[in-house]
Amino acid sequence: MRVVVTGASGFIGSQLCGFLRSLHDEVTEVDLPHCDIGDTPQLARVLEKARPDHVYHLAAQASVGMSWQDPAHTWRSNAVGTVSLFKAVRAAAPAARTIVMSSAGVFDGARADSLIDESRTPAPLSPYAASKLAVETAARHYLAAYGLQVVIVRPFNIIGPTQGPDYLVPALSRRIVSAVRSGHSGITVGNVEARRDFLDVRDAVRGLRLLMERGQPGEVYNLCTGVGVPVRTLVETMISLAGHALAYHQDPALMRGGDAPSLIGDPSKTRSRTGWQAEIPLGTTLADVLATAGLNGSAGRRLNGSAGRGLTVSASGDAPVL
Repeated sequence: MRVVVTGASGFIGSQLCGFLRSLHDEVTEVDLPHCDIGDTPQLARVLEKARPDHVYHLAAQASVGMSWQDPAHTWRSNAVGTVSLFKAVRAAAPAARTIVMSSAGVFDGARADSLIDESRTPAPLSPYAASKLAVETAARHYLAAYGLQVVIVRPFNIIGPTQGPDYLVPALSRRIVSAVRSGHSGITVGNVEARRDFLDVRDAVRGLRLLMERGQPGEVYNLCTGVGVPVRTLVETMISLAGHALAYHQDPALMRGGDAPSLIGDPSKTRSRTGWQAEIPLGTTLADVLATAGLNGSAGRRLNGSAGRGLTVSASGDAPVL
């Protein structure tokens, strides 16, 4: 398959490109500074040259915090940038199947106490979440008006090695590694009561490939595990994996207003359509993140052994750092 990936150098994009190449897809990467997603003529030229069968649109301004600081930039990057992509696809590769990424953040204001399926009415709170809901609307418009074969994906909390430092799991890993190396007895955290649905990025890119192949254009598909994990459990699991008795306490400066108490996705529709389900245990993901953060010595040997590999976390569901 000939494939174009926008946002190719990002956290998910880089993992996706590697995965697709392992399947012998011919991948064309689109990213700044070489191609601005808002430059429709330039993007169309890239598509004309690549002649893609599949287009994965991952380019976005993905920080909720930054979206509050600069809402206009977020809307330009996410909503207007996606329309630019659709215009280029329509002009240069109208038969290509296209995946666009929305976000579980569109439910931030829903206060959901049960699994969130694709039929739940969105309730975005942040400029980021609102811009992602606009992405969904644009996708449906270009399917209805021009027949573009667009599949909409709503990822929940995708985590894993190489994720940017401004997100929950890598931020916690940095604090833990710093405490271990410096001999400190504890770390700071924010809201540990929220429940989130954490998905390993390596499982996520498998799901994206299957949804590209088997997803129904115009439909929305959750990319999630269906398991809710309290952030407190996440923190305690990471400390346990590090092999050091670290305390943790809340820092009001790390608390973020407007967080939904629970965001847990229902993966049934995606599983039914593609056969996909998450496979990598949360403990494995967290151990890999800590190892990537540079934990070494006795703690590193613990991570590289069997301690974290079979660990699963069960519950009685993109999230930036607390």
